[in-house]
Amino acid sequence: MSRLKVFFLNRLHFLRMEELELTDQTVKEFEELFERYIKNGEGGLIEYNSKTPKHHFLNYLIENKGVLVHGSNHSAITTFEPREQSLFTGKSVKAVFASSDGVWSTFFACIRREGYVGSLRNACLTASTKKGIRRYYYFSVNKEHKGDLWTEGTIYILSKESFKQGGIKDEWICEEKVKPLAKLSVTPEDFPFIEQVSRHNEKDSVLKTMFKVLLLNKVGA
Repeated sequence: MSRLKVFFLNRLHFLRMEELELTDQTVKEFEELFERYIKNGEGGLIEYNSKTPKHHFLNYLIENKGVLVHGSNHSAITTFEPREQSLFTGKSVKAVFASSDGVWSTFFACIRREGYVGSLRNACLTASTKKGIRRYYYFSVNKEHKGDLWTEGTIYILSKESFKQGGIKDEWICEEKVKPLAKLSVTPEDFPFIEQVSRHNEKDSVLKTMFKVLLLNKVGA
């Protein structure tokens, strides 16, 4: 099934992140950061000095340390409380949301929500391979929005223990209050697909806009 999924996803025009391939030195750096800032769960800010992109660090944690991530424009959240939101499938729930993907959460951390007009359309899909986890994305913003799109943001690292899967595999929800284990500052430059975000017409359906990008490869359509 995984092989068939990869075959299908590779033939669509998703943005793609290959499986993690980290040097021993990078793994050592990541383990030291985990031990220093995350393991004890005190909620502090991670001092990130590695030359490896931050989304690789986040995905390493997700794949190896039993954590999830949440991206926000707000840098001082000490407790996440459940609130009314919609799953990827459209179902309404009252919950704290998180994801098992560092790139997806970086998008939400760095897209400027204040003053934004219209919908954000996005998706994250993953497939297991012999080398690890291959990740696929779709990101689109409203074509009519004229203001600044990007801002600095924060990724909150949360324990996976109290979460369950939401509408899709990499969407997670918790119906209780959640305290972050740690947090990581990010900038628009940390979002690897910032130049490849599509633009959609608000009047078009989600399916229509995704069809344009994934089948016809009309980035910015």
